[in-house]
Amino acid sequence: MMLKLKSLIPLFLSCVLVISTQSCFDGDDYDFDKLSEKVDWTPNMIVPVGYGTYSLWYLLNQHEANPADQTLVLDAEGMLHIKYMEEDIFSYNVDEVLNFPDQSAIDLSYSLPNISVGVPHGSLPETNPQTDQIQIITGNSGVLLYELDLNTDIRFVLSNPLNTTVELFVSIPNGTAGGTPVSEKFTLTANETNHVETLNLANLNLLFNTPHTTNNDLDITFDVNILDNGGLITSTGDLGIELTFQNIDFLLAQGDFGNQNITLDAGNFDMNVDFWDDIEGDYLFADPRINLYMENSVGIPFQINADITGYATDGTMASLNPIPEAQFQNPPSTISEVNIGVKDTLTYDKNNSDIVALMALPPSDRLEYFGSIALNPVGAIAPTPTAPNIISNSSAINVDIEIDVPLDFTATNLVLRDTVNDIDISDADKIMNAAVVIVTENGYPLNVSINKIYFTDAAYNVIDSISDNQVIDAAEVFTSGDQMGEVDPALVTEVEHQIQLTQSQIENLNLTKNLIINAGVSTENGGVAVKLKGDYELKFTISVQAQIDLNN
Repeated sequence: MMLKLKSLIPLFLSCVLVISTQSCFDGDDYDFDKLSEKVDWTPNMIVPVGYGTYSLWYLLNQHEANPADQTLVLDAEGMLHIKYMEEDIFSYNVDEVLNFPDQSAIDLSYSLPNISVGVPHGSLPETNPQTDQIQIITGNSGVLLYELDLNTDIRFVLSNPLNTTVELFVSIPNGTAGGTPVSEKFTLTANETNHVETLNLANLNLLFNTPHTTNNDLDITFDVNILDNGGLITSTGDLGIELTFQNIDFLLAQGDFGNQNITLDAGNFDMNVDFWDDIEGDYLFADPRINLYMENSVGIPFQINADITGYATDGTMASLNPIPEAQFQNPPSTISEVNIGVKDTLTYDKNNSDIVALMALPPSDRLEYFGSIALNPVGAIAPTPTAPNIISNSSAINVDIEIDVPLDFTATNLVLRDTVNDIDISDADKIMNAAVVIVTENGYPLNVSINKIYFTDAAYNVIDSISDNQVIDAAEVFTSGDQMGEVDPALVTEVEHQIQLTQSQIENLNLTKNLIINAGVSTENGGVAVKLKGDYELKFTISVQAQIDLNN
């Protein structure tokens, strides 16, 4: 196709220059009946330059030693595709959705009986359990926690105002650690201040108070047992309690994580399609696609608001512009799905984006991607305690991109450019007449014409030029039915073509150091998009016929 048809041009042009009796060509394999006898002068030298049969797959991929470097692949039906994969173009992890900063200390107190005047132990009023509310602070505003699994420590700083030993019982009514209710006893000696205790809680499950609020309240219950000191018991105030959640390592969270908007890291990549740098003109791919492959273990409905902009080497640009309705579907909705993760694919095509214009740009310089993700977007079903948002400490979203462009296209006025450098022809003055004869049986659905060949000196100043018309006639394709756009093998024919050099062109070969070639490629067939298949073949024989001044 256009990607490497440019590599045929030097092959044809070399025929003009290889007027030599030295050749590694095997005449026994060459069909001399293919050599033209239609020139207007009698050649005294016929040099068979080349022959061969090239499948389109071989022609386009022979230069890639490493299959991993190939941007061209064959599908199961033999169709050629440009394919490119870039991993992790969009990603975010759980820290951007839910995190727990260092927690502030919570000051509480347990109300003791008014015993400023000493009383014997038997006369103390009865003490009762006291329940207070504490909060776990999240680093994301608007988060309502319904349930939380975590590992944590609770640090207590306790002060006992009594002149006797006190046992303090601590429990979290809606909390279990490893399946066991959270309950602990601390012992404080008489008049002890700043007594430190640490409650280590592994696999702690917490149920938050209802109605749920962004305060994320929990109940904690205290009770005391005042021991007998054998005398009068006095108090100077209430039992002081300061507690701090430390080393929060959350395992699983269920709740309503609000309408967060997460900015995705922007980036860019080059598809490394070399031929895009060597062509210009008008062409359209019939069915290009961009596939976004997502691995998602974040159990929150989301909407991706992202775009991709392509830049050509001349600075022009075009954007994908996907419609807002083009979205991933069905994020994880259960704890099992969050733990395992789900996979999903979002395809941008000609029906939901401007991908045809983007690929026709072409994006020869780079593709840039950018965007954001809206969590619990407008229109999504609001989370509830029975259908919550769910995330784990390993939750993440990763999106890979695959660009898939089937070589199913139309082209008009497509110009390929190439340069042949370091030409050294010193005996052109011996050539009286010269012509290149090309016999082709073209199974490619592409018309190729050499519009102009410029002869230049070492500084690329134009000395002379060759203008020519069609060199390779396109194979005709089916214009209807299931094989529409594919080559009709019954209509592949053999065609002969010759390029004859003028006297001035022959004379200027001595001065020529470079050749600049402009070739045109087009598809016809009434606008039907042609499909390129790897087994399409081009058969050709090439000869150079020359009339040499044998006396010079």
